[in-house]
Amino acid sequence: MTTRTLFLLHGAGQNPPVWQDVVTGVGPDRPLHAPWLRGLKPTDARGFDIAGAVADLVSVMELRDLDVVDVCGTGLGGMVALRFAADEPARVGRLVLVDTPVVPPRTTLRVQRAMLKLAPAKSFAPGVSKETMLAGIDAMMSLDLSTDLRRIQSPTTVVAAAGNKLSIAAADLLVKGIVGAQIETVDGAANDVVRESPRELAEILDRVLGPQS
Repeated sequence: MTTRTLFLLHGAGQNPPVWQDVVTGVGPDRPLHAPWLRGLKPTDARGFDIAGAVADLVSVMELRDLDVVDVCGTGLGGMVALRFAADEPARVGRLVLVDTPVVPPRTTLRVQRAMLKLAPAKSFAPGVSKETMLAGIDAMMSLDLSTDLRRIQSPTTVVAAAGNKLSIAAADLLVKGIVGAQIETVDGAANDVVRESPRELAEILDRVLGPQS
């Protein structure tokens, strides 16, 4: 038995190490790759665009000689994972979408953006600049993935923070729009499953992905 590589895609204002506790919970037997999303690394001047982010994932697969991968994304990373599975169905085995919007709440994001512009640099995660975080929020406000849902062929699990009404509402849309999608709510998470309940998320990943031949 072999196990498919799992791609872990971070959200806006995050960096790949946000997955560290999830990785620890998953354990050493599953191959993992947590890349930066295009344009969100401070040294990446290309700017974010979802088509480019998907193209980067395809390039990584080709470089690593991977035919099929499982993909888990949160927030903006979940939106990239969703578009990846819609555009490249033969490349995605199982799909896990964590706290992922279909049509991001633009009013809420505008308020967050205004607050972030006033925030001091020390309040951001290591390796994340204010500029790239604002770019990530701008990218989310420009996206609407509602027409992508019916194109998803991968078995899909939707994970939502039980204490986040927006996350629950988005999860309901995903489950209604993706054929066969299943929902998992995490009671211990008030806002962000990856940060608040990494061990619970690791358990969900182990359960829904399982070993693959």
